Amino acid sequence: MKVDIQLRPYQERAIEQLRDGIRRGLKNQLLCAPTGSGKTVLASYLVDECSGKGKRAAFVCDRVSLINQTSAMFERYGIAHGVIQSNHWRWRPYERVQVCSSQTLARRQWPKSDLIIIDECHTVTETVKKRISERDTVVIGLTATPFTKGLGKLYDNLVNVTSTQSLIDDGFLSNYRIFACKEPDMNDVKVVAGEWEEKETSRRALQVVGDCVKEYVEHCNGKKFICSAVDTVHVEELQRQFMAAGILCANYTYKTSEAEREEIVNEFKKPGSVYRGLITVTAASKGFDQPDVECIIMARPLRNSLAEHIQLFGRGLRIHPDKKECIVLDHSGNCLRFMDEMQDFFQHGAAELDDGKPKNRKKKKLEDIEDKYTKCPVCKALHASAPYCPNCGHEYPPKKSKVIHKAGTLKELITSGARQELTIELWPQIVRYAQLHKQPEKAEKYALAVFRRITGVWPTKRYGNTTPSDIVTAPVLGKIRAMNIAYAKSRRKAA
Repeated sequence: MKVDIQLRPYQERAIEQLRDGIRRGLKNQLLCAPTGSGKTVLASYLVDECSGKGKRAAFVCDRVSLINQTSAMFERYGIAHGVIQSNHWRWRPYERVQVCSSQTLARRQWPKSDLIIIDECHTVTETVKKRISERDTVVIGLTATPFTKGLGKLYDNLVNVTSTQSLIDDGFLSNYRIFACKEPDMNDVKVVAGEWEEKETSRRALQVVGDCVKEYVEHCNGKKFICSAVDTVHVEELQRQFMAAGILCANYTYKTSEAEREEIVNEFKKPGSVYRGLITVTAASKGFDQPDVECIIMARPLRNSLAEHIQLFGRGLRIHPDKKECIVLDHSGNCLRFMDEMQDFFQHGAAELDDGKPKNRKKKKLEDIEDKYTKCPVCKALHASAPYCPNCGHEYPPKKSKVIHKAGTLKELITSGARQELTIELWPQIVRYAQLHKQPEKAEKYALAVFRRITGVWPTKRYGNTTPSDIVTAPVLGKIRAMNIAYAKSRRKAA
């Protein structure tokens, strides 16, 4: 039975931005669609609209599993289509809409199309690159991670569908907690093409396999998980030790045949699956959507690949009726390594596409990142620096202020950076404002965010132990209102 395509408001806005780009003569546009934003729904709408006008569309995938997944979605929406892929049962060259394998297109002629949609366009193949560089038809690239070098040379416009954080806030994605567990020491490992050399990385990662099992049992026992690994040797050892602990899991690598993969995936998708986990190198890190996965185990250290980190992270963010949150067990160091970049992307989407030109960007030092984030010594939770751990409540010893200054005005107080005085003078007023203007369950988080935004530091006193001020002074009220206005403007601009 055909299902009507219904777009969410942010999807409608994204479609309109694409139309505006087409009106401006921009042939190649990239749609940054984070996990959970409805990338395939958007694609279905676009090809259905194209076909409805009597025009032809091609949807290009780089993997067989994605071809079948897309075909099933088009079938669900009643979109007549064929599939261009070796020996596929749905070979129907007469249909206006074609779902195409990029590997097959490398050996055949591209179908005539008024619209070409490139799925997972951050993976740039020569076949696709050559075709879309001609700029003789409308091309839309789809990806959740548009970080590939040189994408800006292929695509003329970037449209962010929405942000990951907005999807979490609106209930379209699951919230998450990160635990920074034992990780291999990557000092002095040789770098090859920007990443740590695989064989040595695998050797070091094997040393913490037992910890991967131990932390899973402690934090997520019985929950479905996806675990990343360095190579097949690492995959097999992880599987062996999980199985030895009585946790049945499957490996999913390039060695796994298509028939075996299909069998494994079908079993893993069952609500009562015998498999608790799927262990992979990269095979399940993109285009693999299983909403009841509640745990992501990161056991593959990445030095440079933010895209791969976010792709794997996203595998655990789908919502499910029986799922409260996603637990990320980081045995790779990736979460802290990429935290700043990931949080910026989660909050705002992609800022721009890489133009392929050399950049003189200095890589952030790990110690600078560690100043902004804290690993709890008690429960191992990784979180933005705060006076206490939001997971277990462990209080951290207060850091001594480097500046001693008796401030007389709000401006002087903020400039001084004297944390203790800021807490005494400013924190009770912000707590008061939060209690008056926010729902009880959101007040603490809001108050901490406001204090941090204004002062650049965290209060030395916990929210629950703070007596709210009787009044909020005019300077403080003005500061908070100015922040609220700036935030509202940024949200409207992003929309």
